[in-house]
Amino acid sequence: MSIPSSDASSRDPYDRFNPLGLAQLSENLRSALEAQPKVALAGLQPFTGAGLYALYYRGELPIYQDLRDTNVPLYVGKAEAGNSSYGDPPNEQKPKLYKRIDKHRTSISEANNLSIDDFDVRYVLLDDVWIVLGERALLRAYSPVLWNTLLTGFGSNPAGGARTNPRSFWDTLHPGRPRANNYLCNRLLTRHEIETRVKEGIPVSLMDPGASRDQALAQLRGRKYQPVWSLPSKKDKDRRPIVYRPDAFIGENAAFGVLPEADTWRAAQASGEAGEEAIIDEVEDGENPDSDD
Repeated sequence: MSIPSSDASSRDPYDRFNPLGLAQLSENLRSALEAQPKVALAGLQPFTGAGLYALYYRGELPIYQDLRDTNVPLYVGKAEAGNSSYGDPPNEQKPKLYKRIDKHRTSISEANNLSIDDFDVRYVLLDDVWIVLGERALLRAYSPVLWNTLLTGFGSNPAGGARTNPRSFWDTLHPGRPRANNYLCNRLLTRHEIETRVKEGIPVSLMDPGASRDQALAQLRGRKYQPVWSLPSKKDKDRRPIVYRPDAFIGENAAFGVLPEADTWRAAQASGEAGEEAIIDEVEDGENPDSDD
């Protein structure tokens, strides 16, 4: 799939072209990335500089088959060179972008059902001033980028060591990272529900940009789900997690070899909690947001 530019026939012939406008800059940055060759992730060699990158899947896992042989990435990200608080220019000789991508190689290699041999990467080196804008442009161009929006947790930093940390969407569907071994199951969705959400998101990713795709994405992201469990409110004296779907909570944790004792959590009906349906928050999976650190 190649993401087309805006339809010229819909433009006002009297509109003035702005080469520094947000839309034009975004289009240029996306085009610059797509002009780069795909490189096998497993064979990526160290390089210096900062910029943008995108990861592509070409393996045999059924859930991602429709993305094979397309220009639609599973994940896009950035790494900035870093600005000095004294106004000094950033050090472009550090391998910031390479190190960021290399972290992803580790996460993928640790997953039980993924292999770094099944991934390609594209990257483009940029000055810091363009990097944040460029990442935004890529996310909009390919939206929803599965591992950025529907299967969050892949690029996040690990949370603290609390026993009540929830497993991320990504670590639920691709288990194996040691940092998530002792986490409780995901708060909002079961493995089957997460897989269904991803399967429904792929056809949206393959749509051409425009009103139809925006509407389909809004419907998908606006769907409400009954949470599996939640942490108590700050005012709640009982600090045990509140479980709204006990069967799912027990089954999901057992699947990952996590067996919380019966007295370490409480069923919602016993505590009088309602467990209202909720729209998924993109950082509602126990991990810290993506970072260049």
